[in-house]
Amino acid sequence: MNRDPVYKKGIIFDLDGTLVNTLPDIATSINLARQAMGLEPLPPREITRHVGNGTRHLVQKAIPVPEQDHETAHDHYLAFYREHMLDQSCLNPGVAEILEHFSDRRLAVITNKPQHQTDKILAGLGVADRFCMVIGGDALERKKPDPLPLLHYMKAQGLTGDEVVMVGDGVNDIRAGRAANVLAVGVTLGVSTRAELEAEGPAGIIEHMSGLLDWIC
Repeated sequence: MNRDPVYKKGIIFDLDGTLVNTLPDIATSINLARQAMGLEPLPPREITRHVGNGTRHLVQKAIPVPEQDHETAHDHYLAFYREHMLDQSCLNPGVAEILEHFSDRRLAVITNKPQHQTDKILAGLGVADRFCMVIGGDALERKKPDPLPLLHYMKAQGLTGDEVVMVGDGVNDIRAGRAANVLAVGVTLGVSTRAELEAEGPAGIIEHMSGLLDWIC
C-alpha cells in the first residue's frame, strides 16, 4: 500500500482510538453503569470493541438489559462518563507532533461521539484550538459511516475530495472516507484490527501517528 506522500489541504481525524486513547475511561464508565444495573463488570476489550457507533449502540451492546431499561442504562453511562472521561484519557503517541507538523492545514475532528463529550475532551487535553471544525455524532442528521459529516466539512472549508484525507481507527472511518471520495488511512491504535481495516479497502494503514508522514507531505 506504499506510495509517495501527497499534499492535502484538509486532514480529518477520528477521536476515540485515533487522536485520543479514551478507551480506559469508556470501559470504567460502562462497568460502573453495569454495576448500577446489577451486572458484573466486563473485561475492557469486551466493552471497547463496541466503540465507534455512538453511545446508544455502545450501551445497548455492553449493558444488555430489557428494552424498558435501555434509557436508564444509557443515563447511568452518561453520568459516569461525565465524571470520568478525563481520568486516564490521553493523546495517542505522536499525535501532538503530527498536529504541530500539520498546523498550517485545515484540521478537523469528525467522530460519532456526542458533541459535548468531544469538545470537553479536546479542551481538557489542550488541543481544541488545533481544529478548524469539530463535528460530533449528534451534530448532523447522520453520522459515520455515512459521508454526510465529511461532505459538510468539505463544503464549509471549500475543499474537494482530492484535497482531503480521513484518518481513523474504525471501519466506519474508512467507509465514510471512501463514500466521500477522500483518501482514507486506517490506524491500528484503537478498536479495529489490521485485518478488519484492510477488509474495508483503505488507501493505507499506519501503526503509529508518525506514519501519516508517509502518506501526506
